Amino acid sequence: MQISDGEINWFYTMEGQGEPVLFLHGGFDTCVNYSNLFAELVDDFCVIAVDRRGHGRTADTDAPFDYALMAEELASFTRKLNLSSFHVIGYSDGANIGLHMASRFPKMIKSLIAISGNYKGSSGMSEGCLKMFDALSVAFVREHMAEVLEQYAELNPKPAPETFIAKTKKLWNQESIISRELLTTLQVPTLLVGGDRDMILPEQFVEMKALIPDSSLLMLPYCGHFVFQDFAWSSTASFAVRLFKEFLSARFAEHNTDFI
Repeated sequence: MQISDGEINWFYTMEGQGEPVLFLHGGFDTCVNYSNLFAELVDDFCVIAVDRRGHGRTADTDAPFDYALMAEELASFTRKLNLSSFHVIGYSDGANIGLHMASRFPKMIKSLIAISGNYKGSSGMSEGCLKMFDALSVAFVREHMAEVLEQYAELNPKPAPETFIAKTKKLWNQESIISRELLTTLQVPTLLVGGDRDMILPEQFVEMKALIPDSSLLMLPYCGHFVFQDFAWSSTASFAVRLFKEFLSARFAEHNTDFI
């Protein structure tokens, strides 16, 4: 489905019934890659999955890739769908956008599941991840992540790979994603999720747990940055989603209970 919001013609899917859950994918990504995750959720929730600007089937504009700006854009998207309040599940870049949405629109966001998100930017990433960020170019992605460019060329209505990768490289090399001060003022119940082999350093997850007032932390064993995409789906992902559903359900149950 598509809906226009000013300059942006959003591509999104909506499936299931119940409380609305907005899913935000990661960088170099599209909501097309999460069919297993959505299948686990749609029996209990209405899952709205959107390709953010410049990704998947949503064309880009001249604006930069910026987490705070993309949070504003996605809040506008939800208003076009007449969503007054909803839960957010964000992965990687989507988790970072979710943190900004929770900060800016606390009355809209009922709860946030932030998977492999971060707040420090480049200073909180693994050494191998930083080397990859520095090397990003069309040639590098074509050699090491060919499926990214193939899917982008296939899906995007106005593919511009040089711009797509340059904007992403600038976004990923930022020294700060969201301030510690903003994290300490979040009013949205938050579940932080990371892999013990994630490209985000484990101590950063622990720091975020300490900073965000109403937050829990779920560390997944034997897992890296990719857990919930179709190509990485496993029994660990299925188990984690059962916990996700309990966390989301606890936020609108008649008798609210603590989680974890």
